[in-house]
Amino acid sequence: MSRLTVSQVIVKFNAIDWSALPPPAINKGLRGQVIEQALGIPNSSALKDLEDGELKTFTIGESIACTQLNHCLYEIEQDVAFVNSKLGMKMANTLYVGFTRGNAFVGWTNIDCKTDKEHFQKMEQDYDYICSKIRKAMKNMTELKTINGPNNLLQIRTKASKVNGNYVPMIYKGNQLKDKNMAFYLRASFGKTLL
Repeated sequence: MSRLTVSQVIVKFNAIDWSALPPPAINKGLRGQVIEQALGIPNSSALKDLEDGELKTFTIGESIACTQLNHCLYEIEQDVAFVNSKLGMKMANTLYVGFTRGNAFVGWTNIDCKTDKEHFQKMEQDYDYICSKIRKAMKNMTELKTINGPNNLLQIRTKASKVNGNYVPMIYKGNQLKDKNMAFYLRASFGKTLL
């Protein structure tokens, strides 16, 4: 079964009743899941939501989750180039759909690495900087903290839920990198400039 493309989803945006969407609750990903269902995007474990890109819903003024850090640790350790990394491939063509804190639809925009080269150069610089700090923590067996890239576009910080009342530590090759999971995020200031 073929998946939808970014351009097909853009056409389908006109059919969504944005006011009928539930506000985000404890599960901040619920709004995105509801929109994916409305658009006919199947819930899957694929790297990207769409055939040729990613769909990111976000609340203006809040950071935008990109991907869990533990999925990227092997390629970070191996110094895989951003363009070939899971994060780079995932974010190369992204539809951003913005909402207010009151859940009012604000709009959408598409950022594609082929046309928005400066954005992706900054993201790559931030990624490289953050990864160098992660590799240093791996080598020195020290715990990670929030790390912001020099362009203040990307960051890593905690993103975790409790399992049976406890956080699951982020462990890589026997070394605990953090007492809970972390993720790559686009900083809240980026979302404010999008729409």
